[in-house]
Amino acid sequence: MTVHASLHPTRTDRISVVGGYRDKDLIRSVPGASWSKKDDGWSVPRSWSSCLALRGIFQDRLVVAPDLSDWAASYQRETIAPALALREALDAPGDADLYPYQRAGVAFLSLPNLTTFSLEDDPGSGKTAQIIRALKVRHDRGESVFPALVVTPNSVKRSWEREFSTWWPEDGPTVSVVDGTAAKRRKQMEPGLADVYIINWESLRSHSRLAAYGSIALRRCLECGGDDATVTPAKCHAHEKELNAINFRTVIADEYHRAKDPAAAQTRALASAAHGAVYRYGVSGTIVANSPVDIWSGLHYLAPNEWPTKVKWIDRYVNYSVNPWGGTEIYGFRPDTKDEFFRTTDYMRRGLPKEITLPFLPPIVRETRDSPMVPAQQKVYKQMLDHLMARLDDGSLLTAGNPMTQSLRLLQFAAASGEILLDDKGNERIGLIEPSGKLDTFMEDVLAGDFDGQSVVVFTQSKQLLNLLGERMRKHEIGYCRITGDEDTDTRQKAIDDFQAGKYKFVLCTLGAGSTGITLTKASTMVFLQRSWSAVEMTQAQGRAHRIGSEQHESVFIIDYITPDTVEESVVTVLAEKAGYLEEVARSEDLIRRFLKGEL
Repeated sequence: MTVHASLHPTRTDRISVVGGYRDKDLIRSVPGASWSKKDDGWSVPRSWSSCLALRGIFQDRLVVAPDLSDWAASYQRETIAPALALREALDAPGDADLYPYQRAGVAFLSLPNLTTFSLEDDPGSGKTAQIIRALKVRHDRGESVFPALVVTPNSVKRSWEREFSTWWPEDGPTVSVVDGTAAKRRKQMEPGLADVYIINWESLRSHSRLAAYGSIALRRCLECGGDDATVTPAKCHAHEKELNAINFRTVIADEYHRAKDPAAAQTRALASAAHGAVYRYGVSGTIVANSPVDIWSGLHYLAPNEWPTKVKWIDRYVNYSVNPWGGTEIYGFRPDTKDEFFRTTDYMRRGLPKEITLPFLPPIVRETRDSPMVPAQQKVYKQMLDHLMARLDDGSLLTAGNPMTQSLRLLQFAAASGEILLDDKGNERIGLIEPSGKLDTFMEDVLAGDFDGQSVVVFTQSKQLLNLLGERMRKHEIGYCRITGDEDTDTRQKAIDDFQAGKYKFVLCTLGAGSTGITLTKASTMVFLQRSWSAVEMTQAQGRAHRIGSEQHESVFIIDYITPDTVEESVVTVLAEKAGYLEEVARSEDLIRRFLKGEL
């Protein structure tokens, strides 16, 4: 029995699908499929992905009506083909002050018939310049791109402001950086104040209502139909806020892998703030954090109609199983629909590895150094490993209620000794204290002259470990600057500028504050005293030094200090596995292979 597909007679955003009773489950498996009682029939979103999914599911049984066939042919000719011609291009006509691959990126990002883009060049490849120049191209040919919203990590809000003045210097847009107290932020978001508004991810939820997602209920004030008098308009999820009062034409989500959780407040705030935007850009050199599932939320932000439902998308494209504890085990893409997935997304994605775009960058040289625990660490580490509890030096008893907490405690004890601290609510947390075998080993290398003549970035996961390191360096009169969540935007920028100018040879960074959006190309050496479980965070951190500007060095050293025979070794293994997921989505190795063969 055949299945018929045609343009919906009354809804311009839908495709009608008519099949037999036995086909209903297959039709329902198309992401975004729905049954209309009014129309007495099934429909799916009118999108390129729906067309490919229908053909993939029903194959020769699918009969396409002339109106849908004409629409698909026109879309392929005017939108898909031009995009695919540029997604791997290494040069294009354009501005001479850009690298050739950046000119190709600008041409791709400013395609007239495409409005949603994911720019995925490796960290440090100059993605911001491409986005700004693409907006300028659109503006110069008469397209309305303002007002624009840029959502970015807190550490690079000022960098985006400078980048606009650098890459659009003449008659450029006015820019408002949303920063400071809540009252100041509200004034900085007044409609008509600027062409471009720049806000950090963490503030987004405070200045936009939240979009609905699944069964998550929105907290509503009385004015918005709620029944809880304690929910004020400021706390109301449905209340229109400052960003909702601005009709953004363009939304740019920088490091948009941060929106990987569709249920998170900042992700739903992004969806609401972007409502009605014509041009949507996602920027990230690491779009997958843990598994291919992470990419759906970003796709939904870029094209809500194209990717409306997560569950059906996972069922269609992801190879998974449910374990005995009710959790989901992800094994990658489904082999039978993997090619279909890439065909549905390739036309709006462009991402080239640095090996192709920036071959002049210095090679990365990796080294691992052992940092054995001191006896005090070994004692509590073994107790926590064997018994899920440990007796600390001050006599207090620390327990771990589950394997996840145990893993966290083991990572902490692999770095330093610990003590129990209580927060204002009486909750326990671990404070890292001396002695620390990790710091012993690193400081021995510093004092032995291993880093003489080098500029060094030191990363830790724990701010407490960073503080302990700072105390040791001060004791030995070794100058340094630091980048953590404790410093405000201006102080953090001064630390970056001082390090880049050579005022300090060491910059100490937490992975949370220093892994994204900043430039530390003065560094010829990167030291990781601790690692994040997130492959994204690790890749981003390495990109702070190995990027445009690092060609001043013959090589960039990455040194991992690892405590042997501890859970730290497991972190390295997990990171390698997660890097495999990122490669599966980015396909960088295939691009490099074809580049070397002259096929690009």
